[in-house]
Amino acid sequence: MTLDQMTHPLDFRMYSWLVANTSWAPNATVYPAPPQSYPISDLWTKAADVEHAILDIAFQDLPLGVITLLALQKGVRCSSTLCHPVTKLAVRYNIRFYDIIITNILKTFVGMFLMAVSLPLVLPAVCAFWLASCVVSAIYSTRYGGVFVKARGMDSVWGVESKESRPFITICLLVSGAPRLEDIQRHLREKILDVVEEGAEKDFKYKKFRQVFSKVCGYYCWRDAEDFDIANHVRTLRLSEFEEGTTALSPDRPPWEVLLLLRDDGRYNVVIRLHHAIGDGVTLIRLCVEALVDTPLSAPPVGTRSGNALMKAVMAVWSCLVLPLGLLQVVANFDRNCLHGRQLSGKKVMTSSKGLPLATLRQVKIAASATVNDVLMSCLSAALAKHFARRSEEVPQVTAVVPVSFHDLRAPLTLTNKFSVATVKLPSSHCLAPDARLRHTKTMLDGMKRDPTLAAVFWVVRAVSEVLPAPVAELLLSGRGVSVAASNVPGPQTEISVWGDKIEDLLFWVPNRAPVGVGVSFASYMGVVKIGLNVDAALVRSRREVSVRMPVLRR
Repeated sequence: MTLDQMTHPLDFRMYSWLVANTSWAPNATVYPAPPQSYPISDLWTKAADVEHAILDIAFQDLPLGVITLLALQKGVRCSSTLCHPVTKLAVRYNIRFYDIIITNILKTFVGMFLMAVSLPLVLPAVCAFWLASCVVSAIYSTRYGGVFVKARGMDSVWGVESKESRPFITICLLVSGAPRLEDIQRHLREKILDVVEEGAEKDFKYKKFRQVFSKVCGYYCWRDAEDFDIANHVRTLRLSEFEEGTTALSPDRPPWEVLLLLRDDGRYNVVIRLHHAIGDGVTLIRLCVEALVDTPLSAPPVGTRSGNALMKAVMAVWSCLVLPLGLLQVVANFDRNCLHGRQLSGKKVMTSSKGLPLATLRQVKIAASATVNDVLMSCLSAALAKHFARRSEEVPQVTAVVPVSFHDLRAPLTLTNKFSVATVKLPSSHCLAPDARLRHTKTMLDGMKRDPTLAAVFWVVRAVSEVLPAPVAELLLSGRGVSVAASNVPGPQTEISVWGDKIEDLLFWVPNRAPVGVGVSFASYMGVVKIGLNVDAALVRSRREVSVRMPVLRR
């Protein structure tokens, strides 16, 4: 089968990845440790010749990302610090706070001006669409007898499906033992499908797994599936049958499936495909660790929230005032590079990396006064820089869209999409030194975290998805001008088991929504971080380029 013959989202690269797993030890990792004889100056130029210092991370093997880690670790051993002490103090205590104050004052006045200009134009249109959505809800109740229920929240936005992009989150588990189809189906019924709400006899808690996601009267809605049969969603395949057996999901069935892929080494793979309308990454991880596993894990730790109601009110008002600027940051991006601008084909190449110990990332994070996410995004930045260099392109920066979770982890688990989106300008010049790249990336991410418009953008997107028809919402909220979508979802750090079998490895891929053709996911499990890459085939010159620049994981 050639690249041009592929017609479904899960393609031969993922198949090859699964085949490759048969010859490697469970949960194998690569620990990048530079040879002691290499000075830091030589490490940058000669690390490509150091075979054991190269980490075959997905997306053209990402050696620059690894060199970033190696150079930082070497620098820490040599000088015990990455930054000048004065610079570190300035960063830590925000000495140049007056710059931030002046900038935010200017943002506030500009935001107020844009709000005053746009509100008289936007408000009547929003009211008209709100009335239309109310009429559609009434039609669902009267004409269809309540069979259809209008999609709530952001399900209708993140669940949009097109020829170029299918909104399926793909999770792959490597499980010990042999699959027992009937036991697994019974486990899914008891843990998820047949669970009812407390105090309700027939109201299922996770009802989306029994419902069909469709579009009626221009709006997305849910309806109960007729004659729901779990056998249509959970089935067994052999690895050799994986390509032919994985087809597009039927629009008349609930949008999810679980594939049990048989192997010859006493293990099997569980491939889970879930429509994004069912829930986002945080929701699905919580579903796995709190409901699906044999022994539910305790709720993740939650930081103490500020109890200052006045400060919360002030921040809410400020967020609304600068809202127009936040929306402009999301939609007004104009990337020009080989990863953006082409018409997407809808054929996906999916690959992944070897494992990197989380302890390594934490060492770098401590040395650089950064976060693990800063280090990972710096690696992605280095990978993009090398890819552009191989294409003979000089791209100073790339726009990446990242989700920002608004979940309350102390609240009961519900299947929902609850996140805002933010854009980050990643440095992609191949001339940057590793430590400079990390500092630049950290600066960009810190600015995103301090952005007061994140909450306002979340509520606006939520409101827009409630009242606008699906085609209009898709048009307004498309990621035009963005090259990469990146998502970091921490997984459990202790070994878990499902239906009596231990999970040895975990990986997931995020969908890339047109016109964004590249999706990058960071997943951690049992102290190991792996990267999943989902790229549209239109952005790849040939199958050989995929093999050379985005090698399949060989564990």
